[in-house]
Amino acid sequence: MSFISVPPRYTIRLLHPKLTVLVAALVNEHHVNLMTAAWCMPVSASPPMIAISIAPRRFTHELILRNREFTINIMSMEHLKEVHYCGTVSGRAEDKLSRTGFTLEKSSKIRTPYLREAVAALECVLANSVRAGDHTLFLGEVVEAHVRRGIFDRKYLIDRVDLILYVGEGEYTTTLKSTKKP
Repeated sequence: MSFISVPPRYTIRLLHPKLTVLVAALVNEHHVNLMTAAWCMPVSASPPMIAISIAPRRFTHELILRNREFTINIMSMEHLKEVHYCGTVSGRAEDKLSRTGFTLEKSSKIRTPYLREAVAALECVLANSVRAGDHTLFLGEVVEAHVRRGIFDRKYLIDRVDLILYVGEGEYTTTLKSTKKP
């Protein structure tokens, strides 16, 4: 089997599919913006830290820099339509929370709430930000984590939850209902 060359614009897609999350950031004390993100990953176990990559032109970028905190909401395929919607419109122009019908839950350690409809949520405090080409890498220290009962035991019980994975070009997939060990 032979290889083909991939144009630079699509090289990042060779790392997909990626877990797709909703990032929540405070607009003010009564309003939260939601942004869909597939470029989210763990970067440290002790302390637990995650990184999300966001373009500076995004409203959420401005909000995270201003408030220095955010939540990561891991969603299931049950909410694919809403998750996709949150990635296609700007929170500067629309109230995505009211349009999706999602419900806010009060966070334990930070002011930014998480989503009741999420299967899991991470409360994050901004530890650092680094410019990375046309994006900013936000490093968030996870100060609290929440997960729905019955779907997680040191790892997701993959037969009990359909996580959203972004493939590219507006297409999504989910995990198999089983795992394999080599």
